[in-house]
Amino acid sequence: MDFGVFCSAVVGPRPWEESEPERFRQDLEMGIKADEVGFDSFFAPEHHFLEEYSHNAASHLTCLAVGMRTERIRLVTGIMNLCAPINHPVRVAEQIAMIDIYTNGRIELGTGRGSGSTEVNSWGLRNEETKGYWEEAIRAIPKMWTQDLFSHEGEHFSVPERNVLPKPLQKPHPPLWVTATNPDTVERAGRMGLGVAVFSFQSPQALEPLVETYKKAIADPDPISEVVNDKFLTIAPLLCLEDGDRAREWHARRANLTTAHFSVYFDTVPEIAARLADEPRPIPQTRLRELIAEAAKDPDLVPPFPATADDPNALIESGLCVGDPEQVKRAIQNYADVGVDELGMIPRTSWIEPQEMILESLEVTGRDVLPSFR
Repeated sequence: MDFGVFCSAVVGPRPWEESEPERFRQDLEMGIKADEVGFDSFFAPEHHFLEEYSHNAASHLTCLAVGMRTERIRLVTGIMNLCAPINHPVRVAEQIAMIDIYTNGRIELGTGRGSGSTEVNSWGLRNEETKGYWEEAIRAIPKMWTQDLFSHEGEHFSVPERNVLPKPLQKPHPPLWVTATNPDTVERAGRMGLGVAVFSFQSPQALEPLVETYKKAIADPDPISEVVNDKFLTIAPLLCLEDGDRAREWHARRANLTTAHFSVYFDTVPEIAARLADEPRPIPQTRLRELIAEAAKDPDLVPPFPATADDPNALIESGLCVGDPEQVKRAIQNYADVGVDELGMIPRTSWIEPQEMILESLEVTGRDVLPSFR
């Protein structure tokens, strides 16, 4: 297995004058530490208007910042929105190629369509139409990287005959990823030759059918380019400390803090979409704040990941990499057993964890856990 680190840029409640720039700098420190201790990749998010939950509006710039301070670790935009009104495909091709040059061939383009209506409605898009924008862009970008002269006349964007410059250092071009949450998209990713990042909050055992669907599809692909990125990735919170009780106690303290935000912002998840079905779109920021405040008081709201601190085995079976090194190894082994190729670990899931503890967790994981899976 390969192992990635996901930063989040979660800043929590106001005031943000200090916490916002501090969090960006701390995410950079996480990437540098991950490179030092042996992680394979660093993933940065792209989110827009998601107050408190994530203020990182430029995945590619975070990757560049980490890349300029590291030598080895791969850098993945996780994810870069390919809808033309948000990130024009030509600009994506140019920017990723430049980062590839600056980082000596270490960038990978993770793509998607946005986390929900809060983001896409802000550019005049509707969730249900973003798939067409994404597919048109993901098929065009590899051609921009590899063709001397590129032109495109499409439904969502057009480009006259141009040489899109610069060209990436990796030949023929950097690997491509797409996020997915349902079997149809996972299967389509495999057919297209794309790495798939499943950002669903499921136990490792529940992922096995999706892994099988993807591996069957990518074994007989109709790839969109010359690069077939055969990788199934999923995510899991990480807090690995020599004292497992301390790790679980901190996890229990942090686990519910972003539940309300998740239950509002991610309205492409069917359960959340149903809860917010009667809200007129676009939802004003003022109303989003009200919905989050209401959700925070809902005793029936379930966090994306279990929050208990009492039962190490329950956390392990749920797929959480929380505890001492031996317990985290057991959690990772569950992912390995179902065929996951890469595990994206989230060291910080809220705004309350001390940075020193996050860096300690990465250090312990790199030293005492990752070598067992090499």
